[in-house]
Amino acid sequence: MGVRSRTCRHWTCLIAGSLLAASTCLQGPAAQAAAKPAAPTGVAANGINYENFSLSWKAVSGATGYTVRIATNPKFTSGRKTFKPGKASQKVTKLRNCTTYYFKVNAHKGSAAGGAYSATSKVTLNCYGPEKTSSIGKFSTITVKPKSGTSIGISWSRPKSATRYELWRSTSTNFSTDLAKVKTSKTWYIDQNLKASTPGKSYYYRILAFKSGSSTVRYSTKFEANLAPGVPGGARVLGTSASGATLAWNASTNARQYVVRTATDQGFTQNVKTFTTTDGRNRLAVNTLTAGRKYFFQVKAVNGNKQHIASSRYGASVSATTLASGTPLTVMSFNVLTANLNDGIASHNWTTRKPAVVNVIGGSGADVVGVQEAYATVSYPGVVDAKPQWEDLRQGLVTRGYERALSGTDGLYGTQCGGTGCAQDEYLQDGNHIFYRTSTVRPIGSGGRIQLTNPDNRTSGYTAVWQVFEKRDGSGVRFLAVDTHLYWQGINVRGSFEAARTKQAQSLVAALNTVNRDGLPVILLGDFNSKPYHDPITAIEMAGYSDAAGVDVPQTKATYNSFHGFRNPPPHTWGNHIDFVFLSPDVSAKKWELLANIDLTTGKFVGAIPSDHHALRATLTLPK
Repeated sequence: MGVRSRTCRHWTCLIAGSLLAASTCLQGPAAQAAAKPAAPTGVAANGINYENFSLSWKAVSGATGYTVRIATNPKFTSGRKTFKPGKASQKVTKLRNCTTYYFKVNAHKGSAAGGAYSATSKVTLNCYGPEKTSSIGKFSTITVKPKSGTSIGISWSRPKSATRYELWRSTSTNFSTDLAKVKTSKTWYIDQNLKASTPGKSYYYRILAFKSGSSTVRYSTKFEANLAPGVPGGARVLGTSASGATLAWNASTNARQYVVRTATDQGFTQNVKTFTTTDGRNRLAVNTLTAGRKYFFQVKAVNGNKQHIASSRYGASVSATTLASGTPLTVMSFNVLTANLNDGIASHNWTTRKPAVVNVIGGSGADVVGVQEAYATVSYPGVVDAKPQWEDLRQGLVTRGYERALSGTDGLYGTQCGGTGCAQDEYLQDGNHIFYRTSTVRPIGSGGRIQLTNPDNRTSGYTAVWQVFEKRDGSGVRFLAVDTHLYWQGINVRGSFEAARTKQAQSLVAALNTVNRDGLPVILLGDFNSKPYHDPITAIEMAGYSDAAGVDVPQTKATYNSFHGFRNPPPHTWGNHIDFVFLSPDVSAKKWELLANIDLTTGKFVGAIPSDHHALRATLTLPK
């Protein structure tokens, strides 16, 4: 509500929260109303085209300016545009063809409030050629060819009666950005001096045909065109596993995606498989090869979205032999949500959720589980001075065959955790803990903790905890398990928030090179608070790690976001997970699963919701 005082103070007064000149205030309400200019008359649309029109009206006596309002509905709540011309006309551009627009105009004098608006009128813009009968024939053939990394050739058949053309090009499908127009009398055009980019981008075109002596226009349908991508060079095999290989190559200009071809012969005629990346990253992990065989690999670049896809030729081949054999391992990453949460919803309390969390982990069959947010909290809603959250979880999991790895702490449990050093150790783990299935793996040594950069100066800091394990299947295979939780703010805002996470990711992979002195296979688990295309994930992949949710890995519930925030039904967008299982090149993935008890009919959770994150489970193959 605004202030409704009419008391003049100094040289101003307040009316409904607005400041008016003292002279206006002194005139009183009747004088103010009389001072408002009349509503404009004779408002009319003219020069109506397919993307613009002009408005004009009779000038209002004494008016110093006008306000023009445009919208796509008569209530002026959709597709709004506002103009403030100083004269009795206004050209309105960058509109949508075949669309009805509503408009009205008012006049104002100086800084005083405007007068009444004119009556609302409407106009419908011309339609594009294919949507409207035209005396010019239709475009029957349009040919697009990338000429180089900076030019595109376009040719077309001459529509009947057409004498000249105009070619539109934009970087957006609705021609709203970077719009360029070229006039020609020829039926071909080479669009040159375009900008090469990494990754690639599409251009969108439309051709207009004109008839001499006529205002008739025929439009072609819009179409996509793409610059030629460069041939990828520098292909190399970063490492092999028992059923796959991890490759990298130099990024190519104009490459939106890459295609990797594998074969068991150098001529690429035997046992050929092709894999396409899902983005412009210049690396790929293949997981479905045969153990102990020599493979050849080639990469080509692809640029395009839906039409006129441009491809390079394949680059030089490289070869490597997959490892002879492997041993299976199942892992899980699960953000169990801090017990400190106090949102007033009983079902979100730790004491309510804990049985469901224990069931998810205990029933998963995972050999190693990395959990996040299991803090050293001892007081939370409904509980005061109890055992720490991680210890509460441990005691629940012991009966399901799981124990907690030491990860560099003093190893004191239960009532002993009140002893000297224990609380401090656990607090500095920042809620990151590794649990293991005692019947399938055993810890080697006491592991450790890696301190990450601390962008918001949190008292406990940010960490990654690690532990070496050995399989109990008689193979003697050892591996390094790592669990972490990166900085949490601004996932969608990105910017400086993402830069902080990127520094954490870079420091983590650098530290792992020191920790992993024996060159063991690495499984990196955690909540990275980053989406697959964000820079922290790229930093980890650039260090040689691959996402277990690979292009050739069978996936379950991959369309669900790994974070759901207790929304029910949970969000359902592919590629939006922020929790990951990363693998070193000598580990391959057999299956990736998002674990969620969801009714497929309603899309809603069934039973208690364990956490605000879904758990991730991956079935892997370790080198033997």
